[in-house]
Amino acid sequence: MQKADAVFEGGGVKGVALVGALQAFEEAGFQWQNLAGTSAGAIVAALVAVGYTSAEVREVMGRIKFHTLMDTSGIGKLPVVGPWLSLLFNQAMYQGDYFLQIMRELIAAKTGKQRYTFADLTLPKEPGDSEEDYQNKYKYKLRVMASDISENRLFVLPQDVARLGYDPGGLEVALAVRMSMSYPFFFKPVILEDSQRLEKHWIVDGGMLSNFPIQLFDSPPGQSPSWPTIGFLLSEPGSEEPAHVRIQGLVSMIQAILRTMLTAHDRKALEEADKERIVRIPTGKVSTLDLNLSDADQKWLYDQGYRVAKEFLSAWSFEAYVAHRLQGAA
Repeated sequence: MQKADAVFEGGGVKGVALVGALQAFEEAGFQWQNLAGTSAGAIVAALVAVGYTSAEVREVMGRIKFHTLMDTSGIGKLPVVGPWLSLLFNQAMYQGDYFLQIMRELIAAKTGKQRYTFADLTLPKEPGDSEEDYQNKYKYKLRVMASDISENRLFVLPQDVARLGYDPGGLEVALAVRMSMSYPFFFKPVILEDSQRLEKHWIVDGGMLSNFPIQLFDSPPGQSPSWPTIGFLLSEPGSEEPAHVRIQGLVSMIQAILRTMLTAHDRKALEEADKERIVRIPTGKVSTLDLNLSDADQKWLYDQGYRVAKEFLSAWSFEAYVAHRLQGAA
């Protein structure tokens, strides 16, 4: 079997396409070593990390209706205006509690543990890894991207909770994923308290700062990697070029701000050597927050991921991958 690391871009309901791509890689005999993701990518990465196959993840996504994730409470339960009042007074339209419950149940169903932490995903140190790289990059099978808007910095889980006085290994995996999918204004931020300075930190969607951390598991420059890192990118029509968005009011302005935050940074930073290891999955006109996505659209996204991944694998070789990585580091 071919060992590999996987990095999944965030993209809301479009994450169904990631599962189709995973199916193709499973059929090709790939075995995932380290996994990372943001938002929807974090959901997929976490489920695979705890033992779900792509077929099982697809079954889960088909069974859970996305619109049920829009959970409200208190004033948010009022018809029509409730979510908007919740946004005004509670920082978001929806709670995100139901999503956290589902993640906990899914992880418990696979692992048998009611509280599954990153300590359960610890990997042994590889012979060629330095102690620093092992602790910062490879110790945990899963890494999840979030954003600490209280300190204006990327929050890479589990390691970065140590800055707040917490044990990274003790962080609950489901809670880390919940932090990563806290889409601004849509789902409530997760608030963590710094145990030393007694300051509150507001944690939101990792896509604000890093929606596609393809370089996360890279070997030091000039060092030949033991196995590849494969990136799974959700590609909208024309996403390679800046697209003009017509802004007509507050709502469309907020949407434009979020779109810029969640897509611009990582894609601008991609190097030529990165492009040889990225599976670009076209997602058509499907919207990130289309929680009423039809079964037909889900199937179309899944099939797109599977088709593109098969095409990628037909032309891929590890030898060429290593050559591109070393050439890029030169």
